[in-house]
Amino acid sequence: MTKIKEYLKTIRFSLGLIYRSSGLTIVLYGIICIVNSLFYLADAYALKLVVDGLTGNAPDRDYVLICVGIYILSLILRKIMSTVEELSFSYINKKARHLYECMQAQRLEVLPMSFIDSSKGRDIIDDVRYGANATITSVRRLFTIIASLGTFTVAYVTLAEFNFWFSLLVIVLVIPGIILNTVFDRKAEALRRKQAPDVRKFCYYRWMLTDAWPAKDVRMYDLTDDIKGRYNEEKDDYVRANKRLDAKKARMLTLAEVIRRSAEIIFTAFIIYKAFVGEISIGDIALYIGFLVQADYQFWYMSFLTVISFSWQLDVMKSVLEFFDTSSEESKGKKRSLDTFYSLEFKDVCFKYPHTEKYILTGVSFTLNKGDKLSIVGINGAGKSTIIKLMLGLYTVDSGEILVNGYPMDEYNIYDIRKMFSALFQDFVHYPLTLRESVAMSSVDRRENDDEIITALKQSGVYEDILPKLENGLDSYMSRKFDDKGTELSKGQWQKIALARAYFKKASVVIFDEPSSALDAEAEDMIFKNFESISDGKTGVMISHRISSARMSNKVIVLEGGKIIESGTHDELVELNGLYAKLYNLQREKYTLKEEAK
Repeated sequence: MTKIKEYLKTIRFSLGLIYRSSGLTIVLYGIICIVNSLFYLADAYALKLVVDGLTGNAPDRDYVLICVGIYILSLILRKIMSTVEELSFSYINKKARHLYECMQAQRLEVLPMSFIDSSKGRDIIDDVRYGANATITSVRRLFTIIASLGTFTVAYVTLAEFNFWFSLLVIVLVIPGIILNTVFDRKAEALRRKQAPDVRKFCYYRWMLTDAWPAKDVRMYDLTDDIKGRYNEEKDDYVRANKRLDAKKARMLTLAEVIRRSAEIIFTAFIIYKAFVGEISIGDIALYIGFLVQADYQFWYMSFLTVISFSWQLDVMKSVLEFFDTSSEESKGKKRSLDTFYSLEFKDVCFKYPHTEKYILTGVSFTLNKGDKLSIVGINGAGKSTIIKLMLGLYTVDSGEILVNGYPMDEYNIYDIRKMFSALFQDFVHYPLTLRESVAMSSVDRRENDDEIITALKQSGVYEDILPKLENGLDSYMSRKFDDKGTELSKGQWQKIALARAYFKKASVVIFDEPSSALDAEAEDMIFKNFESISDGKTGVMISHRISSARMSNKVIVLEGGKIIESGTHDELVELNGLYAKLYNLQREKYTLKEEAK
């Protein structure tokens, strides 16, 4: 009963997807499937009329010609209907697949990072990509089963009236093949799931060998043979495992097919014998053999599809339905509106990444008020970037709470929270699109505002550097990925464009996570000055390896081992003579030595 409920849920989901994408085309497709399946029986009956007309005592030429015409017309209509059926499904498939991919992307956007970061989550996402075919074809299988049921019923009733026991034998000997097909399909699905992480790995190695992004490292370090060896090893293991299963399946199904066909051979011999002794006409041979083939085939096909739908396909669809049912950020509290940023407070926050045991943050508490400039300082791995991810609601805390304007973050719509922030991340994205699109990604509804885009580019220090060189100005591509005339940028230039993207959003809180990691000293100095000049009530958060940049902040927190060990202003922390002072003095000495060397 549970399986039936799951199957009905799957069909509802699939029908809903197809109806939303293709409308009433699916109804037309169902009618075509049923009509087309009946043409096979019509062909057999028309052929019987032709043969009987030719083998009678006094053949009637006109009657025979009419029967031949009916037979030919049936063949032509069957071909036409088969073509229409395939074209209809091709249209439905394309539309439904497009909608499915859009739904998948939309769903991924609202799923928590903890889900996407987990091994189980990645496996489910792989299943969902693979499940597009199962989702769409489940409806096709349903219509095929219904059409096959109609054809089988007509054919089998006709054969049973002729000889019940032989017709029953045909059905019984089909069953072993159905069982074996089902068993091996389940094994194939289990193998696919088991190999999912390995497939991701060899696909990654293939990407390293073929994509332009890692090409420099591959060539510089002569990695081609090594990566190719890893790719071949992973791929060979994958192929061998599938080959062993396919070989075993081929042996068993060959035996099952021999058993199945033996029933057809025996029944066919019996039909011919009946004609030989004069109990049926020659035309009846064509009719019964035609119906025999259809009854055998339709029962096998119908049963096979039914078992698939109730077995391994349900396993795939479970992952699909679980993916679309997973609790999302979107479903979190939407009780409060958030129009203005006043404050953000961490209260005794503890956090560890999903499926790990080590806490990255422990008992972190601080307050960021409107207009503050906060610097977060600490050695690598102290938890600085993790604080930013929690601020943006990319992860949820394990204990403690984060308050926005005095209320828990989860009482707001997560989209309203993120509208308050603009961020330049350490691992900023290179969009191989036009300069306009790359900058305006942070606020796409304003992408046609040239003046504001140019202002952001100037603010980041990249405008004078690249724009005069671009043939199509803001509409020039920032890569040759889509346009051979595109401009390839340095890492520093990409970072400046990412910085322009952060400026362009005009958010209440601007976050810089190591904003100068790929920049020269002049560009770095410009960023710090821009941070210092943040005004109009805007709030700034800075993580930088340059400790001296904290001078521009009215608040500094120092992290060590996931805890805040010092907080205050730059001068207060230098006076405290703790970790901050140590890091500051080390950097000051380094830069002083550089100046003296010059």
